[in-house]
Amino acid sequence: MTNNHVSLLQLKGVTAGYGAGLVLKGVDLTVEAGQIVCLIGPNGAGKSTVLKTISGLLGIKSGQVLFNGEEISGLSSKQRLSHGIVHVPQDRSLFPAMSVWENVLMGAFILNDQKLIQKRSELAAQLFPIIVERKSAMAGSLSGGEQKQVEIARSLMLDPTIILLDEPSIGLDPKSRKLVFESIRSLASAGRTILLVEQNARSGLAVSDQGAVLESGKVALIGTGESLLTDPEVSRLYLGASAK
Repeated sequence: MTNNHVSLLQLKGVTAGYGAGLVLKGVDLTVEAGQIVCLIGPNGAGKSTVLKTISGLLGIKSGQVLFNGEEISGLSSKQRLSHGIVHVPQDRSLFPAMSVWENVLMGAFILNDQKLIQKRSELAAQLFPIIVERKSAMAGSLSGGEQKQVEIARSLMLDPTIILLDEPSIGLDPKSRKLVFESIRSLASAGRTILLVEQNARSGLAVSDQGAVLESGKVALIGTGESLLTDPEVSRLYLGASAK
């Protein structure tokens, strides 16, 4: 039975970069369905670049990106969206002068089926009550943590198989950060697969099934979130600043 097992997402020897320079220098990474996997590592290690190569925002120079056993390296970002790969970027991406609800519905831009849009918006509202509570508020009036919740809720409109979350807690105060990590747990409980890049390594690993340390464009270490949290070397190198 194990011979037939196909991981949801696999990166095999992926190299990628901008211009002539390589940022990723042979990344090997596996994400199993239903897991939260957290990528940590120093600035410039290539964490966000990994997400871009998966969502198709950046082409790879060599290696393979496999999704459900299928090679997707040559697909456009729109084609990958239709496969259920949704990328929530680090930068705030809401339309501040539009209402919260309008922002959520923008996530369904490639759908024409109104009943399906309604069904998915109701499911998103169950996970993220804020999108109903603040439905008519301008998105720009929300706190950073609330805005990030709306961004994640919007991503559910495409019923993603995997959600790529890039630094969801960046720039947030502790209370907002807690909200966001609770949201990530809720997504996992609802059966979503999440690949998370997080500078706040301690919080990221604490919610994750698996963790991977990216260093100099390669995966240097992989283990359960718990084992990396308690690893003295990982703690010394990456968790000190995150504990604050």
